[in-house]
Amino acid sequence: MKTGKRMVLLMIALILAICCAGALAEGGSSSPAATSETVAKLLNILDFKFFVREDGIGKGSAPVYTAPDENSLRLADGKASCSLESEIAVAGHVDHWLMVRYEIGRKDEKDKKVRVGYIPPKYAKGTKSETEQIKFDAIPATLAEDTEITDNPRHNSTPFGTLPAGAEITILAKYTYSGNWWYVEAETDGIKTRGFIDRSKTGIVIDGVTYHGNEELGFPAASPENQPQIGMLTINGTEENAMIVRKRANADSSMVARVYGGESFPCYGSEELKNGKTWYFIWVDGVWGWFSGASSTFTPAE
Repeated sequence: MKTGKRMVLLMIALILAICCAGALAEGGSSSPAATSETVAKLLNILDFKFFVREDGIGKGSAPVYTAPDENSLRLADGKASCSLESEIAVAGHVDHWLMVRYEIGRKDEKDKKVRVGYIPPKYAKGTKSETEQIKFDAIPATLAEDTEITDNPRHNSTPFGTLPAGAEITILAKYTYSGNWWYVEAETDGIKTRGFIDRSKTGIVIDGVTYHGNEELGFPAASPENQPQIGMLTINGTEENAMIVRKRANADSSMVARVYGGESFPCYGSEELKNGKTWYFIWVDGVWGWFSGASSTFTPAE
């Protein structure tokens, strides 16, 4: 009987020790956890891309709106349109509308701008079975300052409007393939519109807290594989050295993000290959990917 009681007491002591150790480890973590459920959703929001159709998607041309709604803003003085017969990039369908990106400007321009918008359903029937439905999020936020909005998510972007401080927006996704953008829905002069705002510069208010840039939002509590943060990974070299984050842990895998020497990112796992090289699974400004240990320095969490 005494032996049984001792075993029970030992088990209780062991459980308490494990709980205390976990609490201490959590308290000593360098990872800034998401401050609310809304922010946690924002940290894992959809990051979408476009896929080029070199031969176009049909015949003639189609009107283009900034949102999948004929009452939404239509740029170029209400005449924005694109050719369906020449090269066009497609992201997918939204409520039967086709989301596209196409070049605008003179044919002889080297640094062409693009326009992102939506083609009405009747012009996109032929692509319905070939493209996926985009499942955008809908995260409410308020702008902390006047913010420019553009339909050209590239380095040569120019705004088509300015959203005032205090304006309510809905964050639909992020776009990091070219630049660093939030894709949002808002109103300009009372008309619904969608467009891109600069993630690294925009101040947004969520649940009463203002966040500037991306790092203030914090890091995810766990990776998509439910792995906790194990440390930080610092990229070797200087800020002029651009290097590639890969989709998988090998040098031939496709690029998911670009990083620069001196930058540090939260790390959630590692993998040692048969050749002895180690790769690290990191979170780069909202994108998950693998980076080579040969070009970085890993610092484990305290």
